[in-house]
Amino acid sequence: MRREAKASDIELGQPLKSALLDELGFPIADQGTVFHNQEELALAMYGGRCFWADDMEPLGPDEPASPLGDRYGLVVGTLLHVKRPGDASRAAASRLIGFTENAAFIAWPKLEGRNADALDGETVLLRGFTGTSIHSFSARVKASSGAPFPYWMLDEIKHIDAREMRGSIRVPVRIAGTLSMADGSAAPETVLITDLSLGGASLMAASAALTAPGKPVQLAFTLRAAGRNTRFVLDALTRDESNTDESGPFHCVGVAFDAYDEREALLLRSFIHEQLLESATLRTKG
Repeated sequence: MRREAKASDIELGQPLKSALLDELGFPIADQGTVFHNQEELALAMYGGRCFWADDMEPLGPDEPASPLGDRYGLVVGTLLHVKRPGDASRAAASRLIGFTENAAFIAWPKLEGRNADALDGETVLLRGFTGTSIHSFSARVKASSGAPFPYWMLDEIKHIDAREMRGSIRVPVRIAGTLSMADGSAAPETVLITDLSLGGASLMAASAALTAPGKPVQLAFTLRAAGRNTRFVLDALTRDESNTDESGPFHCVGVAFDAYDEREALLLRSFIHEQLLESATLRTKG
């Protein structure tokens, strides 16, 4: 049975005796992580439940998902916007739930919580985000069904447009790390990494001491990639995250990674790919 970690179980200023994991078994904080104050501890608890690693069963791998026709980069589970051509109203929301060589299956689109009108035989426009680009398509609704679950079958899929939004894929994470000045001029802080890419990360910090943009820093954290836990210590520069919504008493800051070695690059790529597959499986948490 999994034992949930409560804030009251963790002693401030003392190393963790066991690692903290999220509900799916991915690392949040390493054994030995020190939370120096109540605010840093609250960061680790932010966004969901925590469990002690010594009470978790191993997490088995999922079957990998495939990109739609190896052309579009949209994996199963991708959020889609669906509407009629020329319709100026709000698009309905759906998800890609499967595909064959010449067809795709999407969850019955919903608008404001209600199923959209059936459009069998009509052409629709779809948009989906791959992590770096927004892709637009046209498709014909070949058939629809309400059982065993509501879905549409699409064929005559045509790629219309692609618009690049980011240079590297960014995945949401929940990982405690340590942020320190590169020259050691300030005490290190425990921070929460909220998203991660090959180029950098977004962080939440309990204080604003290390959040000014342009500071040379080191970010240390642990990722589980390729079936093993790996410790990263990366040089970086802080960057402005002014477009990020602040959450309560916490401070948001971005970091842009400096050069790292080939092994670290490979493991980062592996981790990001595994996270994309994990989200594509739509595995329920519990």
